[in-house]
Amino acid sequence: MNGTAIASGQGEIVLQGEPFPYLLVRVRSRKRMSLRVDGQGIQVRIPWRGTLRQAEQFLSDHAAWIRQQLHRVQQASIEKRALQEGNRLPFLDGFLQLRYGTGQIRPLFQEGEQLWVADRLHGMPELVDLLEGWYRQQALPHLSARLAVWSAEMGVPFARLTIRSQKSRWGSCSARKNISLNWRLMCLPIRVGDYVMVHELCHLRHMNHSPEFWAMVASFIPEHLACRRQLRLFSSPW
Repeated sequence: MNGTAIASGQGEIVLQGEPFPYLLVRVRSRKRMSLRVDGQGIQVRIPWRGTLRQAEQFLSDHAAWIRQQLHRVQQASIEKRALQEGNRLPFLDGFLQLRYGTGQIRPLFQEGEQLWVADRLHGMPELVDLLEGWYRQQALPHLSARLAVWSAEMGVPFARLTIRSQKSRWGSCSARKNISLNWRLMCLPIRVGDYVMVHELCHLRHMNHSPEFWAMVASFIPEHLACRRQLRLFSSPW
């Protein structure tokens, strides 16, 4: 810190029912309060003669923003740990080992059970987008083929398949018999993805969650309750 700023104490503030430590920094030249949230935690910078009560009120007023930034920092930390050399990324019934290659022209490609990434992308924010794009590319042919198999076996035709990136839905269908599936199914066992497809195809016969609907689902996926539990417990690998 320079001569105009000094860390004058630490405290703890309760934001939406959860306690968080913070560092209080007084700055001689500062006229307004400001906040910084990073991997080191929460820092509130206040004018030299500012009071602790004013600082905590400022923190409280910006509680929603602070929680949002803390979540962002946490996710960035998880992504950084998850994308280290040698880590395993889930892929259908198995895993792909993440490897970084020097001199690699292609940014990302699969070789057997290894997923190679150009070394220049290590730790770069765009790597997450590249990984998602690659998973989506694999999702279209795989999910299309599986959906076609189930459609034929069940005798339930569909019109069109779309691969999407829904945050809270694994699949959906429309009255026009179009089906959408989440690319993140590529991060789950094949049988769980099959359950989602069967679920949506059953909706083309029963546009509800009636006993008849669930009976139809169970006739094709007897272990559908276990599949549903896996979906609820899913967390992103990066």
